[in-house]
Amino acid sequence: MLNMKNTLNLLLESKGINKSDFAREIGVTRQTVIRISNGSPPSLEIGLKIANYFQKDVRDIFFISSVKQSARKTKKELA
Repeated sequence: MLNMKNTLNLLLESKGINKSDFAREIGVTRQTVIRISNGSPPSLEIGLKIANYFQKDVRDIFFISSVKQSARKTKKELA
């Protein structure tokens, strides 16, 4: 099983928003935000809400390390 990673904690910190307020902003529970920030993959809808809130591509927030590294290698090989 692949382990999903995310930058949610860093993004929340950079915006100065706590998990409770963020959860309220995107319409989920605080527990949901905690689970996601600890590595549980979000539903597509919640992932898109998070990306929209931070005005980022969802792939910039949620990723699988081995897949991201593989994509970088392929991109370098194509250049």
